Amino acid sequence: MGKALTDKEIAAYRANGFHAPLRVMSEEDALEYRRHLERIEAERPESLNKLDLKGNLLLPWMDRITRTPRMLDALEDIMGPNLLCWNASVRNKKAKSPTYAGWHQDTRYITIRPTGTIAFLALSPTNTDSGTVSVVPGSHKWDVLPHEDTHDKDSILTRGQYITAEFDKSSIAPLQLRPGECGFFDHNIVHSSGPNHTNDRRLVMLMGYFATKSKPMDDRRVSAFVVRGTDEYRYFDADRAPVEEFGPAELAAHREAVEVQAKKILYKDSDRQAIALS
Repeated sequence: MGKALTDKEIAAYRANGFHAPLRVMSEEDALEYRRHLERIEAERPESLNKLDLKGNLLLPWMDRITRTPRMLDALEDIMGPNLLCWNASVRNKKAKSPTYAGWHQDTRYITIRPTGTIAFLALSPTNTDSGTVSVVPGSHKWDVLPHEDTHDKDSILTRGQYITAEFDKSSIAPLQLRPGECGFFDHNIVHSSGPNHTNDRRLVMLMGYFATKSKPMDDRRVSAFVVRGTDEYRYFDADRAPVEEFGPAELAAHREAVEVQAKKILYKDSDRQAIALS
C-alpha cells in the first residue's frame, strides 16, 4: 500500500502510464488559487506569459502548490522518495477557445531519462467539454514517435508539435477532474487536449517531476528543486525559491532558469522562443 495510491492503482499506473483522479486539495483551496491567478491577470496582464514556464520561481503560492503533500505522496508512490520538480506552468484555455494540443509525447523534447511524471492539477472543471488532457493507455512503453513542429497559433504547445505517425487511438482515456483534483501521467505517454467548448475557462497547472536519479541527456545542466527526500546525484542545478511575487530577484532567477531550460532542452534546434521570455 502506498501513501496515496493503493497497490492496485500503482500497478495500473505502471501498466497504463496514468492515474486520475486523485483529490490533493479541497475545491475551495483550488478556487482560491484560481482567484490568485485572476488577480494577477487583472493587476499584471503583461506578466502572464511568464507563467508559461517555471512560473513557480515567480510566485511563492505557486511554489507551495508544487509541494502539496497529497500530490507528493502519489508521486512518491510512483517514482520513489527522492523527488525533483523541474517546472510548473499555468495552462489557460479561455471560454469557447479553439486552443488545443495535438497528439504528442513530452519525451520528444524533454530529453531527461528515466522519464518523469506530469501532475495535472485542475483549478476549474476540467473535462471533455472544456478540453481536458486525453491519453493513450500503455503508450508510455512505446518508442518516441516522429513529431513535426508547427506555428499553429491555436496550439497550446511549446513548439506546436504533433505526432506524424499513425497509431491506435481506440482506447483513448480523458482525464476528467474537479477543481482540486489531480491527474498523473508519464512523460512518454501519447496525449493531447481539445478545444474548450464551455462558457468557463479551463485553468490547470502542469507540473513536471523527476526522481533525483533522472539525468538530462548529453550532460546538459538545467535547474530543478528538491520537493521531497534528498538529491545525492546533483544532476540538476538548484532553483531559487521565490520570496516575493514578481520581485527583482525572482524575475532575474526566472529569466536565467528559463533561458537555460529553453536553450538546452525545450527549444533546442528550434526557431521558436519560449513564451515565458516574451
